[in-house]
Amino acid sequence: MAILTESKIKKLLRTTKLKELKLLVLEPGTVITPSAKEYLKDITIEYMEIPESSDTKEQEETFPMTQLEVSQPKNVKNIQETLMHDNRKNQKMWKSHLTYQVKIDIIISHILTLQKKSHHIGKTELVGALNTILIVVKTIATEILASGKLDLVQEIEKWLEDKKSYVASLYPEGSFIPTYKDEECVIDLFELHAYLQELEYFIAKEMKEILTSKDYINCISIVTILKDYCWILMVQSKENSVE
Repeated sequence: MAILTESKIKKLLRTTKLKELKLLVLEPGTVITPSAKEYLKDITIEYMEIPESSDTKEQEETFPMTQLEVSQPKNVKNIQETLMHDNRKNQKMWKSHLTYQVKIDIIISHILTLQKKSHHIGKTELVGALNTILIVVKTIATEILASGKLDLVQEIEKWLEDKKSYVASLYPEGSFIPTYKDEECVIDLFELHAYLQELEYFIAKEMKEILTSKDYINCISIVTILKDYCWILMVQSKENSVE
């Protein structure tokens, strides 16, 4: 006869998924001590016939941990494995979504700081261009772009078509790094470009399971367009600066 004590229940709760399954399968005749019952208030207890065998007799000495594993119904094990898999998947998705929001917040903060600096030195065109980026970034932080915002992205894309070739001939993306001699706005735009590039990479790697296929592709495309837009703004600031 097996005796289920408080210490054995505590060990089960620590080392198995008993809390999640809320099901404990025992051998008929198992005695549960009063103190152990206090830990089983929310647990369903079932008794099953265990075929007599040498293996079973050996396992009785280490009961209940080994016995629980042997007596667990196959469908319960399948449910447990599914729950564990879903839990890991949900945790990964939650972590990815949280990291995505943090990256968006960092970009928004950087844009606002750069806007403030640009306003103080009278660069009104740059303030307006940064506001365009800000509007799009704020929108993708909370929802997929509505038609009005998509029109804004298309306007940026058309603008890029006219500028991209010329800018690439001066400073191909990835081949230019500002120095301390450059204007502060040039360095800040280079930093913003790096943040957008990091976000582009993160979405491509981590957001595929969170977004629908269509939204996933759109989101990457939008961030890529903003990144290219930021690069051209940086080159223009570099060319317009007085050395």
